[in-house]
Amino acid sequence: MLSSPQDYRAIWEQFVRQGCLREELLPPALAQSWRRCAALGLDPYGEPPAPDPTLSAAPPLSRRLLALIRPAMEDLYQFIEGSGCLVAFANAEGRIIDLIGDSQTRTQLEPLGMRLGTLWSEEQQGANALALALQESFPIQLEGAMHYRAALHALYTAAAPVHDPLGQAVGVLAVAGPCEHNHAHTLGMVAAAAQVISGQLQMQVWLGNANELLAELKIILQSLPEGILLLRRDGVISQMNGPAGTLLGLVPARVMGRRLRDVLPLPPLLQQALTCQQPLNEEEVVFETTRGRVTCLCSLKPIALTAGEPEAVFGRLTAGAASGGALISDGFVLILRSIERVQKLVNRMTGARARLTFANVVGRSPALQEALRLARLASHSNSTVLLHGETGVGKEIFAQSIHNSSLRADGPFVAINCAAIPRELINTELFGYEGGSFTGADRQGRSGKFEQAHGGTLFLDEIGDMPLDLQTTLLRAIETRTIMRIGGQRVIPVDVRIIAATHKDLREEVRRGTFRSDLYYRLNVLSIHIPSLRERLEDLPLLVDHFLQRQSRTLGRPFAITPEALSLMERYSWPGNVRELENLLERLTYLARSDTITAQDLPPEIRQAAEADPDSMSPAPAEAPPLPVPEPRPEADESHWQPEAITPVLPPLKEHSRSSEASAILQALERSQGRPSEAARLLGISRTTLWRKMVRYGLRPPPAALPPAASGQGPSFPQ
Repeated sequence: MLSSPQDYRAIWEQFVRQGCLREELLPPALAQSWRRCAALGLDPYGEPPAPDPTLSAAPPLSRRLLALIRPAMEDLYQFIEGSGCLVAFANAEGRIIDLIGDSQTRTQLEPLGMRLGTLWSEEQQGANALALALQESFPIQLEGAMHYRAALHALYTAAAPVHDPLGQAVGVLAVAGPCEHNHAHTLGMVAAAAQVISGQLQMQVWLGNANELLAELKIILQSLPEGILLLRRDGVISQMNGPAGTLLGLVPARVMGRRLRDVLPLPPLLQQALTCQQPLNEEEVVFETTRGRVTCLCSLKPIALTAGEPEAVFGRLTAGAASGGALISDGFVLILRSIERVQKLVNRMTGARARLTFANVVGRSPALQEALRLARLASHSNSTVLLHGETGVGKEIFAQSIHNSSLRADGPFVAINCAAIPRELINTELFGYEGGSFTGADRQGRSGKFEQAHGGTLFLDEIGDMPLDLQTTLLRAIETRTIMRIGGQRVIPVDVRIIAATHKDLREEVRRGTFRSDLYYRLNVLSIHIPSLRERLEDLPLLVDHFLQRQSRTLGRPFAITPEALSLMERYSWPGNVRELENLLERLTYLARSDTITAQDLPPEIRQAAEADPDSMSPAPAEAPPLPVPEPRPEADESHWQPEAITPVLPPLKEHSRSSEASAILQALERSQGRPSEAARLLGISRTTLWRKMVRYGLRPPPAALPPAASGQGPSFPQ
């Protein structure tokens, strides 16, 4: 390696004049650069190229870099100020985008290309420190004749690359000046400054990533439905999301940086866990907030550091103790879940939702319509409802419909059958229990049906079978709207609407002393009687059609029923009511010999019930009192006939004897000229009941009333 500029001058002249290069005397990078310049055909004696006049501003990347490298350039210039040098920064292309130096030096070096916008690549300036530092990605310094162009032999250039976090060169930091001002330590200072810029660039990327990660974590923290608090080792709140503030009645921005115990009284269980640095897992605690008592499920996860470990280990108390290392709690994560939200989730997962509405009630009989009217009125109130009716009439359908039509429709619908739960368990089912209240009890306790139905409806089915000694507790819960768990001392407010149902006569039960009178009067606020099926036999064809259509959709084949089979079913007493009818039709659709259900498909008890009624099987029409001729009136649209509009002209048909019913129907049809709606009005019955009785007695309208197309055919019934 050569040691003086004169030696490099001789080798340079030999190379540019004779093309002979003594590579063993030159640094390898410099020798390769000279050969590239010669291959490009650069004139070593040519003038430096002029800067690009179109470059009025630095590229966007350079603007971002300048905000970071400018302070480092100024610090470097403070050490070499007054030495006739310039500090420059060129981008990855080799174009100078920033320059610092005194005006005299800048004026002196500008003709040599040391100015903003000049491109210092090998293609433009030949071999120079800026181009080689970018090419080799390593600091380098050239002096005098080491430059390929003769115009630069009066300069020295020292440059070091600046790298991004991925190791790519984003630019080069350089110092240039007259050769007489060259110093051996210049390259070291430039390399150190470039390393500082690279480190700052790395830190800037890390800081940007950290800020983005922090912003994402804050978004996640705020989007979680649970309340989250991050507590430092001393209990200071470092982070709190919105749900936690809403649950505890606090404003997160006002309480962060303060101790949790200073802004809120801590439940004893939570205070003990924080003191002992013990985790909690879904423990039920009660906070005394400015908005009253708030019950929630609390989980506490310590962030622990084992001695010697720099990184936090989430929930490492147990693991650290097992490893034998000293544990240092670095903070806690407190997770709060609203007990009401948990109960709603449980109700949704366990099916504690009402699915049925008034649209699911099938029937048009006056008795059923009256029950529906009362039920709709009850849905607009918050009072207790008592449903009474025989088994199988659909009391739970009414209860669910009332709930779904009320303001509590979005709340839970919790049903409990008081007759199906053993006497020893019904108290815990209704009111719940605290942990450890009795042998076999859950350690964390369990909520009862009253708590699960908070904000919704509690349906007490078969209330008449509730044990007498528990009726007092139920009465107090209904009146005070508060409960106390078994084995507990805490009074829990509950917002529950009570709907009770029974098949018993509660007045008679009160008289016998098996049901408390005060509870009866408390339940009997809105009383609704649901008629049995035999009380509304006119709805039987509608119910049969409804259930057959449902089975048709289920099995994928159409079903029908003959009039004879339907007539036999109408003579049956239906002790199981609608439930019995539904189950019967479901069984028949599976066992019937064809898609049409006939009288032979019916079970023996239904056929025997019809055979035991000889009057209905073989009617002997007797002479009936004549019916008055109806007043002439305009024809009405029979399709809009409503049962509620019945106004009998004579005593209702039910007052006739069986032997005279058929005769009365025939006379009514004659008087009404075969119009079924008019005949039903005269008899005081619905059109469906008239049709059913005509089928029963095998009647048809008088020949004069039949249309011409129907003459001479079998029984035909006007629609």
